[in-house]
Amino acid sequence: MIESFRPGGLGSRRAALAGLAAALVLSLSGCAQQETEAGAAQSGEPRILRQIDRPLRPAAADGERVFQDGFARGALSADGAWRVRAEIMHPRLRCATYAVGVRFGSGDADCGDVDWQTDAEFLPSRRQCNNATVIHSGEGVVGRSPDVIETLSCARVMVRCSGACG
Repeated sequence: MIESFRPGGLGSRRAALAGLAAALVLSLSGCAQQETEAGAAQSGEPRILRQIDRPLRPAAADGERVFQDGFARGALSADGAWRVRAEIMHPRLRCATYAVGVRFGSGDADCGDVDWQTDAEFLPSRRQCNNATVIHSGEGVVGRSPDVIETLSCARVMVRCSGACG
């Protein structure tokens, strides 16, 4: 038996569903292609997204000095051992790779004019996706003499990113 076309019949529903499915597939493949092209443009060399300069403040009798900001905090001991902890929020669904770095220098009380005595040392990179907040923490040692370490008065915390950075 031959079925004739009737609006609202089984044939028109199948045709509508098939058209809807095709449109969905095409729109998703178009988005994926755009995201891939945008992601390729955004990846490449990591860039510094954020950096703060904070004074080192005395914290304990053992000579440790601390620094703190809203997203990062850390310490430098008298023997040059340092530690840092930073909460990094990735505000996008697509992924990016973040690394937190620190360096130390001598400067004025608000760290506005600093002579940086150490190179930046970055913690291992971490991949973040889907609006995630990740705690980056680590430690290291300033390779300077105790006399130089004593003169250090400022810390710089940097956030480096590659990929779909926020």
